[in-house]
Amino acid sequence: MGIEPTPYTPVKRYLMEIAFDGGNYSGWQIQPHCLAVQQVIQEHLTKMYDKQPIHLIGSSRTDAGVHAQNFAASFLVPEQPAITIERLFKALNRRLPPDIKIHTIKEVPLTFHARYDTFGKAYTYVLNLGEDSPFVGRYAWHPWRKVDVERIKLAAERLVGTHDYSSFVVERREIEDAVRTIYRIEVNEIGQFCCITFVGNGFLYKMIRCLMGMIEAVGAGVATPDDVTRILEAKDRTAAPETAPGNGLFLMKVFYSEEERENFKFPGLPFLF
Repeated sequence: MGIEPTPYTPVKRYLMEIAFDGGNYSGWQIQPHCLAVQQVIQEHLTKMYDKQPIHLIGSSRTDAGVHAQNFAASFLVPEQPAITIERLFKALNRRLPPDIKIHTIKEVPLTFHARYDTFGKAYTYVLNLGEDSPFVGRYAWHPWRKVDVERIKLAAERLVGTHDYSSFVVERREIEDAVRTIYRIEVNEIGQFCCITFVGNGFLYKMIRCLMGMIEAVGAGVATPDDVTRILEAKDRTAAPETAPGNGLFLMKVFYSEEERENFKFPGLPFLF
């Protein structure tokens, strides 16, 4: 894959891991008349590199209200001014708002692509199964009906594997290929919270939120595990339950090797570390 054009001569490429609270943003990707995470970081980088326009390539899109623990993005570095990684890391974190933090910056090959060189991603969706609270509503979905965790696990089992997930995707255009592989779905209870973690080779637009709508319906007893299989095989979005809200979803990790993906472990409640 070639190097994207820039108005300056790039000498290297950096890859950043970024954490952000998505509550104040329209998502990662820049959109007209909205504030996006990409826009905020790019503006600061452009100022630091003497107004040479820096363009970030993100590992994926995230929707409005969706959060990230380790979102990955890369950019081409101009020759001048020469800024060391250590200095860039400290200066950028000082400038960014408190709801965006850079975890790491490292050099990668010039031809590296943050989106197309991935070996998969891990997402965690948080359900609040206890009392609703204004202090956690930003980070967890509180279903209005009672949900059983054992039923959640049964629903999740039916979704693992390589499938056509057309029934569980909201697309604004025709989908060429809805086949994806979910390697595992892990369900963890932490106090009143139930964390459902998806590890897969890639996810379609709003796919996890659609899957969570199905999982919640089974957990609430209004659908069965057999319904999951039936709807999956139907390849029809209208057959599936409603899409879950975005506020409970966290991008946990982007994998750039099979080893990284296989060794990934759920680290705990994503809004507490």
